[in-house]
Amino acid sequence: MILNKPLSIFLSAAFLFSGAHAWAFGSPEDQGEDIFTLGEVVVSAPLSGIESAETVHEITAEDLKKSNARTLDEALVLLSDVNVRVGNEGVPRIDIRGFRTRHVLLLVDGIPMNSAFDQQFDPSTIPVENIAKIKVTAGASSVLYGQGGLGGVINIITKKGRKGLSGMVGYEAGDGTPYLAKGSLSGGKGKFDFFLSASGYDRDRFPLAKSFTATPEEGAGYRKNSDSTKRNVFLNVGFNPNSDLYLALTANYVQGGYGKPASAIDNTFDPYSPAPKYGRVDDYTGITLQLAADYSATKDLNIRSMIYYNRMDQDNNQYDNENYNSFDDPDVPGSMKIRNKGTGRGASIQPKYDLGRAGIVTLGFSGEWDTWEDSGLWKYGGQMGGVGSKPFLLHPTNNHKDLFICSTALEYEVPISKNVGFAAGYAYHWQFRDEKNLEDYSISASLSYDPFKNTRLKAAFQRNIRFPSLSQLYLKDTDNDQLTTERVYHYQLGMEQKLPWRSLLKLSLFKSDAHNFIAVNQNLPRPKNTNFSLYRFYGFETSLETNFLPRLLLKASYTRNESEDRSGVGRDEVQYVPRDKIAVYGKYDFNFGLTPFFSVVYVANSYVYTKQQIATVGKAQMANYIVVNTKLSQKLLNDKVIVYFGVDNLFNKDYEDSYGIPRPGRYIYGGFEYRFGK
Repeated sequence: MILNKPLSIFLSAAFLFSGAHAWAFGSPEDQGEDIFTLGEVVVSAPLSGIESAETVHEITAEDLKKSNARTLDEALVLLSDVNVRVGNEGVPRIDIRGFRTRHVLLLVDGIPMNSAFDQQFDPSTIPVENIAKIKVTAGASSVLYGQGGLGGVINIITKKGRKGLSGMVGYEAGDGTPYLAKGSLSGGKGKFDFFLSASGYDRDRFPLAKSFTATPEEGAGYRKNSDSTKRNVFLNVGFNPNSDLYLALTANYVQGGYGKPASAIDNTFDPYSPAPKYGRVDDYTGITLQLAADYSATKDLNIRSMIYYNRMDQDNNQYDNENYNSFDDPDVPGSMKIRNKGTGRGASIQPKYDLGRAGIVTLGFSGEWDTWEDSGLWKYGGQMGGVGSKPFLLHPTNNHKDLFICSTALEYEVPISKNVGFAAGYAYHWQFRDEKNLEDYSISASLSYDPFKNTRLKAAFQRNIRFPSLSQLYLKDTDNDQLTTERVYHYQLGMEQKLPWRSLLKLSLFKSDAHNFIAVNQNLPRPKNTNFSLYRFYGFETSLETNFLPRLLLKASYTRNESEDRSGVGRDEVQYVPRDKIAVYGKYDFNFGLTPFFSVVYVANSYVYTKQQIATVGKAQMANYIVVNTKLSQKLLNDKVIVYFGVDNLFNKDYEDSYGIPRPGRYIYGGFEYRFGK
């Protein structure tokens, strides 16, 4: 394979270089204990940095503790420009400003967590107990992130140990016989520190809303095939041999399985509902390893580097019937029993040089080798792809494909004056694979201006690209190994205004033009992935946050996102992109340890199109919905114990964000956490 030699050279050079040269990213608020500062890919100075002109949301560990979030998807649902959507795969998908999950780059301590196979990710496998901070960049972002993040970037920074020894144990239970057990232990002595966390989650099923109308496919009460099991272990070990060098080893192990609830509508005459599929992931196992270094070579020169390994093995089983007990019915097409393996290996180096008044220059070099393997049985008849004449028979399948991606980037940021900051970046990217090589560039520019002490105006532009994934290139029967790059143009204007009574108002205008997006073209003799979709997203988002009382926090945000699907006749809005989303939440910390928390999410004006097999395209509006969550937490025994009680979907709303896929009804839970040590 042509990739092995260049990758081995790159990784060897990166590893040797990392021992002598690595550099620390981190704004002053990030440098305290408990935050793994190597986890941030890009952090900027208060005025001149690239983030000062972007749309960046920050969620802290304290925010997560007071809310009802258990996993990453639940932590992001209160961002109005983020849409958490669950479809036929039974996995939460994170869409940012209309861009799908495969267009969102997920980083955990700098490691790309998007699947090596299809570039998607399952946010429900990432628990919040080891997260110190989440930074979500919507739209234009730094070129140092590399290719792929067309819609935005989710940057997760994990916790690290502090001096002494401390820890936490907790337990939670609720309706549907689920339980969540979790714990952590951290510490530090001398030149070493560590943070260890583990959690286990089991759910037999989730409840449907009382108002849900039973169908022949889905009865009332509890959702069929909605079980879920998750196990997670995370370890971070740091070594600080001197004041200039910090080394860290990070490891994460995840294992579990889940059912994929089928569509609640089994009606061939319903033009919007695809036929139910009976799928399960009976087992998935993932492991992530990272070695990172952070070194201040001189007063002005810093360099940072890392190498990583990320692998996910997963079942992909589709059964013949709703009993999930057969693969070999000759009358049913499309069944499969397959084990997928996706592996990403990579390295990156980022030198940074401070030029004083002339600004800061950052270089970025990265390489990644992605591999996909599958083996098992797949059923088809007279033709490939689950169609053709009977009988439909199981046939062995075995695939192995890989590709190599590398990027080089330059970013320059400078304070033009006391009140004006400017940043610009340029990156070039390559994708190498057997049948075709691709190359393209990214460019960004941003400007921030503080006309008054409490006012910031900002503007940003970015051209970014994404290479086709292994699944889009090689997964039968929609494979197309001649696909080229997707690209997007982001335009943003914004304002931040501090108000009296410790309040902050933000407003952003945005427009994103997406070209050559990859989708299945049904008009071809054999439907396959094609670069033909043209999307446009534009609108505004605004938020108001206030602490007018010292113990009170209130925040409200609204995003209006107009979408245009210009890729086919009969299409207007992009499917499943809500035009309107409002998110409101708040908490109050009483001096005797009680904290009530509430959140309200309103989603409106989302649309669905008819099935792809129907010649004349039709459109229907999804029902608008409101979901209210609430939680009460009480501190006891000098804050060492926290007991809590909560209700998700308080008013038992029957709603769905994908056609025919009902979401959970009212869910009641309770639990505790016990903290010990320093």
